[in-house]
Amino acid sequence: MVKKKQNPLKIDFEKCVIEDKLLQIRKETDSTEPYLVKVWAIEINARSSKALIEFLRDDVQEKDPVSFLHLKRIKKSHRSGYLTVLVCSFELINEEVDFDELMANVKFDYLKLDEPIWVPIQGPGTKKLFMEWSAKYWPLIWRGNPNDQELNSYTFDMDKIKSVLQNITEKSRSLAANNHSKIPVVSAFVNPVDGEEIYMSDGREDGSELSHSCMRAIRQVAEQEQERRENALKTSGETETYLCLNFDVYTTHEPCSMCAMALIHSRIKRCIFIESMGKSGSLRPDSGDGYCIHDNRRLNSKYEVFQWIGDEFELPEIEPRVCC
Repeated sequence: MVKKKQNPLKIDFEKCVIEDKLLQIRKETDSTEPYLVKVWAIEINARSSKALIEFLRDDVQEKDPVSFLHLKRIKKSHRSGYLTVLVCSFELINEEVDFDELMANVKFDYLKLDEPIWVPIQGPGTKKLFMEWSAKYWPLIWRGNPNDQELNSYTFDMDKIKSVLQNITEKSRSLAANNHSKIPVVSAFVNPVDGEEIYMSDGREDGSELSHSCMRAIRQVAEQEQERRENALKTSGETETYLCLNFDVYTTHEPCSMCAMALIHSRIKRCIFIESMGKSGSLRPDSGDGYCIHDNRRLNSKYEVFQWIGDEFELPEIEPRVCC
């Protein structure tokens, strides 16, 4: 990750805006109470710390879906000369018998704590909360605002983004003008491997009520993926992947809950939309019921979302309650 001062992009970290055009959309996280995860913990003699660190590095860190980078993994125990250690999350190992199996061949003696420890799943956004959470739950490491780091790590091809947004805008306006479409919603799916762009309009006026533009685009990708898998099976035998893994998705209007969830299951990387849908949208915290589906901790995946807030792309009006 580049340092903030060296990032070629103009980023307003306070407003979460890239190049004055892309507004980051995420669930509001101003709560003073963190989302907690359950962690297996042990107690060891301080003299065993070297063997412990080797074990964590070689057998745990890369496998655990929960990051411990914001936590001090080791702290002093109440017993003199001993340390209390966070081993892994319950997301990695849920059953005690499996944890015992993980620890069966370690090269140090340990005492498993009777009760698991609950820790924040990510660091807080302010130094004040950092101090409070460290005292209340478990010692943390202050690395600055986590969202600032996330924004600073993103890469954007602004010319590419503008080009695709211009294309879907023109297609949307054409649908409204020439076909008199009442739902001129258009989406573009961009393959990260070869850069292929798949454009799809809403199809509800000619077919199924489920034929939203995002759903039709996913269906198109699925047909191509089926062909790819058949060819791959003949050659390497490797066929499995998510349908839209790491795709960039562009759409004229904020997706509804059905489409937003379908994008979760498809494992896209990023979604950029132009027009928010206050009544039916499912990405902005102030849209619909405030689902923020792309940033919901209860789901097993997430994706980046940005709204284009420049005035370059003028879209035809649609009924505000229409699900897009």
